[in-house]
Amino acid sequence: MEFGCGLGYVTRWAAGEGAHATGIDLNEDNLAVATELTREAGLKTAQFRSANIYEPGLEPGSIDVSYSRWLMVHLNRPVDAMRAIHAALKPGGVMVCEEADVSAVYAEPPSAAYAELRDICMEGARQRGVDYAGGRRVHLWAKEAGFEIVHVDAYHPHYVTGEHKGFWNWTLRAVALGMVKEGSLNAARLEELVAGMNEADASPDTLVAHCRMHQLIAKKPGGPD
Repeated sequence: MEFGCGLGYVTRWAAGEGAHATGIDLNEDNLAVATELTREAGLKTAQFRSANIYEPGLEPGSIDVSYSRWLMVHLNRPVDAMRAIHAALKPGGVMVCEEADVSAVYAEPPSAAYAELRDICMEGARQRGVDYAGGRRVHLWAKEAGFEIVHVDAYHPHYVTGEHKGFWNWTLRAVALGMVKEGSLNAARLEELVAGMNEADASPDTLVAHCRMHQLIAKKPGGPD
């Protein structure tokens, strides 16, 4: 079961490996695209449906594995979401999560623009009741939800050149544009910050670090040893 499946990449991968896989999302447009991609790939054991993570409409103890990526850090109640997953898993079932810590975005030599826009976005998230640094806490959320921790890890991409170097320039800008629309950020100031980030991205001497991605495997107690 892939929660917050988006276009269903992991759901389709699992079906391609022989699993019966379901992707859940609230975005109907994404679900339509995912369904069409599944049809084009000839996958018979993947399906998609609209549901809320807090009330996914699943039979208790009915799934073996859940997967989510970049979901919990966008939720006001990540522990409650994990409790819903816990209820849906069979005893011994596994929850796999990949969650970001956006506070780890930086540049070296330092870019004041990257640092300021990162902090603006982090604060905007905090005011909305979500935690963009939640990746570092995902294991604690899981334990509070009743899981046993099996494995934790993290990776932290860094770039000095290449097409991926500016990914967080684009991501922070996309978040900030929403703040401009709601009136909490000045459009002219955003343009200045984007120019500063573009300068850092263009310099082969400036290293840009993306967010740190925290990976968690947790198990619902019970089931075979």
